[in-house]
Amino acid sequence: MALTEIEFDLSAQQLALMDYPALVQGQPLSVQLDAGLLLPDPGSESWFTVQKAAWPSCFIQVGRATYAFSGQILEAELEKQDGMETATLLVQCGEVPLRVTCGPGRDGRLPEGTWETRYLAGVSRVHGLVEDDYAVPIGRPVGVTIWQFRRLRLQPGDPLFGQWHVSETLPPSPLGVDRLVVVARLHRPRV
Repeated sequence: MALTEIEFDLSAQQLALMDYPALVQGQPLSVQLDAGLLLPDPGSESWFTVQKAAWPSCFIQVGRATYAFSGQILEAELEKQDGMETATLLVQCGEVPLRVTCGPGRDGRLPEGTWETRYLAGVSRVHGLVEDDYAVPIGRPVGVTIWQFRRLRLQPGDPLFGQWHVSETLPPSPLGVDRLVVVARLHRPRV
């Protein structure tokens, strides 16, 4: 059975924290997949909803490094600050553990049921975190094998400005203003 292919953004900040390693096709990497901040508003670019009844667990690519997902909430850290509720969750979306930060609705509150054992569905870009400050102890790294890099060239004056450049290597240098999407194969969990 083939390994599941996934895409995730790898930010300039993450590369700096990694000390700009040379990355190549076939190289293993341990990465935490993070959906970032989601809002309980389907009109938002990144949104979520929760319910008590189970949904089928899935992780479906709908765009470049963007996924529609659903699964059971395995871990939750709820926080209330200045009257605003937020939650950092670990959601098991098929074979992909995904960290999600849930923001409040207009009333400052999270939707009812934003905690463990409930089910969450949503859509968002997915970011790869190789280095994390672990300010919130929610998340689970997964092993991947790098397949290729897709770099969006955004440096003004670059002859490739606004174009995606695909390569099997990433040189050990800063991204500058460019964006990077890593295409990788998810390792199977050990039994």
